[in-house]
Amino acid sequence: MKDGVLPDGSRKGKKMYEIGIDMGGTHTAVGLVDGLALKDRVEFATDTEQGAEQYIEELVGNIGLLLKKNVLTMEEISCVGMGVPGSFNAQTGMIEYANNLNFSDVPFRDMLESRLKKRVLIDNDANLAAWGEYLLSRSSASSFIMVTLGTGIGCGIVLNGQLYRGINFAEGEIGHMTIRYDGIDCNCGRRGCFEAYASASALVRQAAEEAKEHPDSRLNGLVDGDVSRLNGRLFFQAVREEDGTALAVRDNYAQLLAEGLTNLINLLQPAELVIGGGISGAAELFLPQVQERIARMVYSRASKVQTLLRPAKFGNDAGIVGAARLGDM
Repeated sequence: MKDGVLPDGSRKGKKMYEIGIDMGGTHTAVGLVDGLALKDRVEFATDTEQGAEQYIEELVGNIGLLLKKNVLTMEEISCVGMGVPGSFNAQTGMIEYANNLNFSDVPFRDMLESRLKKRVLIDNDANLAAWGEYLLSRSSASSFIMVTLGTGIGCGIVLNGQLYRGINFAEGEIGHMTIRYDGIDCNCGRRGCFEAYASASALVRQAAEEAKEHPDSRLNGLVDGDVSRLNGRLFFQAVREEDGTALAVRDNYAQLLAEGLTNLINLLQPAELVIGGGISGAAELFLPQVQERIARMVYSRASKVQTLLRPAKFGNDAGIVGAARLGDM
């Protein structure tokens, strides 16, 4: 240690914080974390069309904005943790493949560390959402799985208090488990993938198709006939108003979601299965229908012990906190 400076660049005696970054397919959230408390956050649109360097430039700018808002410098940040979609190699620091970002073999960790001059830890975004939810809910489950419904479908697995990452850090990609072998194309290169049918973006697509087919529906009326304006919030508004078209979409979606989740339960029989992502905030409008179908379809339906299926409690905060606490593992 020289002049009170620690190896990570922080200074002895100063209160230290962590930065957690949750990179989603449409938005990136950057949070200032103290322990398990999210103190502040900024968000910006995830735009990777111009490549990784341009995205990192915008990310670094938003980290600076967050620090400035809170009158802090990077010297008071002990660690930066980040969740990214797709498969990330923790040994090489490479984002090896992220189909929703058009990234392939990007040395993301090194690029970000060189800009921030700070240690950066990176993992899959669904892993860190699961890790954050596990920590924040103070779960003691020996097997804890979180499935995130967003632009795609992610999955994080916590076994005996540790994240399970697989031999090549690419575990949990249940979004690319086929539920219809001859189904619609997925941007991963396969057909009939779970996320092509049951992600939040798939739900909005299905709702838009039905709204267009039913111009007199409330679902269509909420967007004045312009189905390109339809989003999850408006869809669930139509469900709450008991619009017949929206309810039919919801029921079909629940069946598709239940198909994939039943496969997951049959495979791993976790103690807890948590549903996260943006639409989990409306879980009361679709999760009971999913649960009812799972109860009928799961292979272990005669067992007295069943997986607890519940919505996430901490929303998007979990991904930020999980990223910030990545250094604890």
